[in-house]
Amino acid sequence: MDLYLMTGFLGAGKTTTIKELLTIFKDKKVALIINEFGKTGVDGQILTDVTANVFEVAGGSIFCTCKISHFETVLADIVAQEPDIILVETSGLSDPSSAYQILAQDKFAHITYKGCICLVDALYFKKVIHTARVSKKQVRISDLIVINKIDLATTEQLAQVKQLIYELNPFAVIEQTSYGKIDSTWLTNLCLSKKQFNEANIRDITLISYELTISESCTKEELTKLLENFIEDTYRVKGFLKLCGKNFLINCVGDSIIIDAYHGKVYENKIIVLSGGGLPIATSLQRTEEMYCNTLLKISK
Repeated sequence: MDLYLMTGFLGAGKTTTIKELLTIFKDKKVALIINEFGKTGVDGQILTDVTANVFEVAGGSIFCTCKISHFETVLADIVAQEPDIILVETSGLSDPSSAYQILAQDKFAHITYKGCICLVDALYFKKVIHTARVSKKQVRISDLIVINKIDLATTEQLAQVKQLIYELNPFAVIEQTSYGKIDSTWLTNLCLSKKQFNEANIRDITLISYELTISESCTKEELTKLLENFIEDTYRVKGFLKLCGKNFLINCVGDSIIIDAYHGKVYENKIIVLSGGGLPIATSLQRTEEMYCNTLLKISK
């Protein structure tokens, strides 16, 4: 059985790309492991709408000390089911370098590790590379780096992104795409790099996560105004909400606010806010809470 690791910072398009990979492997038996940094899973719920064989590990990086045993247990359960392909989507806040040591264990000898694919956001990579240590590590250890959302970037911006990637990984294999599209030949031509086996796992202590509980009486327009108060101080805001009887998927990257209709169930009226050191998110959220006390019911860290 073959295993592909998908990494990349928050909002780069990993979940969309996983859907593309499922199309490429449509004739194979595929198992997914989805890692969410927040306590409330979003990506796993989205992908469950596409395929049933989804295993979710939430509440932190699967490669940090507190979650490795959980990841190993989930992986062992999947191996017992004998899938053809295992896709692992790491949290955007994960340093995935420990994966190689885990896969080197004898109990996972049946797994053929095919490589690590890193998704990079063409618009926001320059911002995150200077504010989140883990984003640098994701680029350094990857075998293929895919610059996503190139339709939204200028030629100059793409050149800057490539330069930043090559500074971190001089031998990087880089491809470019939009909407998370993956060419099957990119997978065929994946070449493993040996450098990652000597990389030490890091924890980015500058990263911050909040959960916001929103009133169901809030309108879509009110939510947009609420988000505008702190969105520029975030990396990612996502979650499912029921607003005035209608369900929505909130999927914001950088300062881009995206609120789409969602036809699945909403179990908790919460959104996850992910930010980092150097961004005044605490002050912004406090100000927002004071302004929207009847709409923003609770903030928990």
